[in-house]
Amino acid sequence: AETLAAGRGALVLVPEIALTPQTFARFSARFPGRVAVLHSGLGAGERFDQWERVAQGRAPVVIGARSAVFAPVRDLGLVIVDEEHETSYKQEESPRYHAREVALERARRAGALCVLGSATPSLESYVQAQAGRFRLIRLTRRVDGRELPPVDVVDMRAEMVAGNRSIFSRRLTEALRECLARGRQAVLFLNRRGFSQFMLCRECGHVVRCPDCAVSYTYHAAPTEHLRCHYCDALQPVPAHCPQCGGPYLRPFGAGTQRVETLVRELFPHARVRRMDLDTTARKGSHTALFEAVRRGEVDVIVGTQMVAKGLDFPNVTLVGVVAADSALHVPDFRAAERTFQLLVQVGGRAGRGADPGRVIVQTYQPDHYSIAAARVYDDDGFYRREAAYRQGGGYPPFTALVRILISGPEGVAEAAKAVARAVRQCAAGADVTVTGPAPAPLQRLRGRERWHVIIKGQGDGPRQVAMAAREMWRPLLGRGGVSVAIDVDPVSLL
Repeated sequence: AETLAAGRGALVLVPEIALTPQTFARFSARFPGRVAVLHSGLGAGERFDQWERVAQGRAPVVIGARSAVFAPVRDLGLVIVDEEHETSYKQEESPRYHAREVALERARRAGALCVLGSATPSLESYVQAQAGRFRLIRLTRRVDGRELPPVDVVDMRAEMVAGNRSIFSRRLTEALRECLARGRQAVLFLNRRGFSQFMLCRECGHVVRCPDCAVSYTYHAAPTEHLRCHYCDALQPVPAHCPQCGGPYLRPFGAGTQRVETLVRELFPHARVRRMDLDTTARKGSHTALFEAVRRGEVDVIVGTQMVAKGLDFPNVTLVGVVAADSALHVPDFRAAERTFQLLVQVGGRAGRGADPGRVIVQTYQPDHYSIAAARVYDDDGFYRREAAYRQGGGYPPFTALVRILISGPEGVAEAAKAVARAVRQCAAGADVTVTGPAPAPLQRLRGRERWHVIIKGQGDGPRQVAMAAREMWRPLLGRGGVSVAIDVDPVSLL
């Protein structure tokens, strides 16, 4: 309000398109007729109309996802990055930008205030605040003094010993029964789509994999049985027999959101269950329709992936169940513990936002892992100290600058990667950087392209300068056999 009263414009970024209806509704109610919305889910004509309103100054407030950071707001006075820790703010295709960094730079150039908001700040922002480069402001209590919901951690190893083979612990099942009996809503979180993670032959151990990607197919039970690659989106019918040994014992293993949804329906036939993941929200307007259905009380249990963890405000939700808290801990990524902590705290925060107190039940096979232990008692300072020590000792951001050079192509990638690495090492001679690789990327094959990478670590601008200099040396490689080379500064993932 102060920004608009001063005749300046404001930009509000949210990490997911799913959050724009809720945010737009709130800002439009406060500033009617003065708010525009921009995101990739709009049609071309809709996007043009909104863009033109902003450019002409008729809509001084812009709400949007990542790409909205480039909106032509007149006389920008305020930039808000909500859930600033979210990795979805990083554009993974060219041009590779991080919307948070663009927002900071736009604010700096415009003389505007930039507010980074999060209950679980990124370690990068936390370190900046500790160093005094950002001003740290803590909200020490919830709205109306409501208590944070208590977090129960269930050791699923003990459930197995007790004879419970279900993906739901006894405690979560009973809590869900009580929640539904009181006419309240529940959120069940599992960050995996589909019915099962993979199809495995119980005779020979073969896992059915996508031929174009170095990953297994995910088994989907609806709308009809099929296998889907979650990277290239390839579809395949479910084989009747094992493709390797011909045996009949090909079975789905591991749980996804479809399986959780199915189990809830079996346990509680009268419960109204809706699933919120990429499979159910791909159609235009589906986010808004689901959001409104929950707000109207037409849904009892919401089953979802990380979409349900990000800022959604459902006052009648009193129970949050995390089905598998450690699913992201073993990904080959130095941010795995941070992401686990953030997801647990964020999804737990969906409970108890109304008049009734909330409850969070976290199921895990690693209850003593420091990210899960810290999330249980909302110990953000303790977690950040432990994580910072690990990152600093390993030479990872934010204490070290990182540049990833990704070499990909249908063939001949290993030789091209060696040539890129030679160029990088030649340019790095005398510079205070370390060069690792070439090595196959953890996802070595994706969408029919083989992938290798070279990692440059160092202080300040050193890694970026080395990569830029080396680029001139490897340019002749581009296009040979379809090989491409991409520079990713400050990557959010090394997969």
